Amino acid sequence: MIRSSILMTLALSLVATVAMAEPPSNGYIGVFGDAAGTNCCISLTPSGNGKLHVFAVTGGASSEGLTGAEFKVSIEPPAPGAFFHWNPANGANMSVGSPVDNGDGGEGLTLTFGECQTQTGLAGDKVLLGTLHVYHLTGEHRLVVRRHNTPTNANFTCPSMLLCDAPAYTQVCLTMKEGDPALAGEAPAAFVSAVNAASCEGTSCGFVSTETKTWSTVKDLYR
Repeated sequence: MIRSSILMTLALSLVATVAMAEPPSNGYIGVFGDAAGTNCCISLTPSGNGKLHVFAVTGGASSEGLTGAEFKVSIEPPAPGAFFHWNPANGANMSVGSPVDNGDGGEGLTLTFGECQTQTGLAGDKVLLGTLHVYHLTGEHRLVVRRHNTPTNANFTCPSMLLCDAPAYTQVCLTMKEGDPALAGEAPAAFVSAVNAASCEGTSCGFVSTETKTWSTVKDLYR
């Protein structure tokens, strides 16, 4: 009976944890198909045209806002016939490069703002970084937010944001750093969107944990 009670308590605790799953530390940068920044399972026109919105969502160290970001959006697999036009958000005072890496050596984007970008100064604020006009992106693809190929600070091999702590403008990592054993040799990814996909499994919308796998792990502890 005691064993069953312990298992039930852990089960309830895990359900609560799943329901309140947290996004990556310090917030994240994501690509969305809507201006509200809620849909990362994106459908383009039959010709592969559309408008995408790139948001920074604050959290952790970036909860009070940001003054810049450095990242790239990797098209996986690459789409040789597609092309993209980047429009930085209003208020950006520097936009260097293009965020898109379509398998053609795209370096990534360095973006800064003249003032702190925030809505409420609390975690969860969505700050528009810019929009991407997409042309001829047909077929299924993943849009994966990864680190800039040549980051301005070599210590930040990860997507990153600059905080609103002038004059320091502290840079913070949005995901695990390159070389972390948990990555199993893959480049760090901060957000995954799907385009023209039959299934949206594996996208980052909601950052929901896998309840079944977690619960199975707990049961094994008490066998």
